[in-house]
Amino acid sequence: MWKWILSVLACLTIGAPVNAQAPQRVVTVNLCLDQIALRLAAPGQLVGVSHLAHDPRISVLSDRARAVAPVRATVESILTLRPDLAIMDDSSHLNLKRLLRGAGVAILEVPWAASLDEAEALIARMASAMGRDEAGRALIADMQAERGQIMPPGPPFARAAVLQANRGTTGKGSLMDELLRLAGLRNYAAELGIPAYGRWSLETVLSGQPDVLVVDGMANANPARATEFVDHHALRSLAGRARVISVPLRYSICAGPENLEVVRLLAPARP
Repeated sequence: MWKWILSVLACLTIGAPVNAQAPQRVVTVNLCLDQIALRLAAPGQLVGVSHLAHDPRISVLSDRARAVAPVRATVESILTLRPDLAIMDDSSHLNLKRLLRGAGVAILEVPWAASLDEAEALIARMASAMGRDEAGRALIADMQAERGQIMPPGPPFARAAVLQANRGTTGKGSLMDELLRLAGLRNYAAELGIPAYGRWSLETVLSGQPDVLVVDGMANANPARATEFVDHHALRSLAGRARVISVPLRYSICAGPENLEVVRLLAPARP
């Protein structure tokens, strides 16, 4: 009799998947990871996010983040929240991770996502670690469905120039480069061979006669030398020819669902 019971239990154990208990107290200390965790977490599961997640200038979920404690990348700040899982960038905070592991906190290290495909892979990995696979699948499905709806037919035609602080721009291989293409626009900086995060002169922008200027309309709300480029009087020479589209920076800092808002904002500039 006992042999029969043991054999049945063995079969059940072998055939059944192992369902580890989902973490109950999760902390993230990176803005991009914060915004994914805020979308995936069950009520009360996320107990700490980076202080940057509370800043509406750069965080698309600042209102939601304010219900969660802000943390900084220090062992004291994190351990105060008694987490059982910390989700962190795999290329930084090596000493912090060592101290947290020494205190018994599980660490999930994830790579930086620089494209929508990489964002979807990151969402799936974080969802699995948080025991929120269904929420992860739903979020990815929504992103993919929306991409399918907003992608224009045919190749990109109009030329777009992205203007950022300190004469910066986003060139070949950047997240914005991908979003411009999804919106049906050509990235002028990428055509010039400017790398993902590069700089260019005002003269270069003017000589290219772009059809679209992409700026953060609030970048120079508090005028400064770093941001005066986006409001430079010389750009007025393009008035009547180039369309100016304001895209708040917070929608393109991180790869994730918020990027599709960039595509929606750029869509009116499509020929």
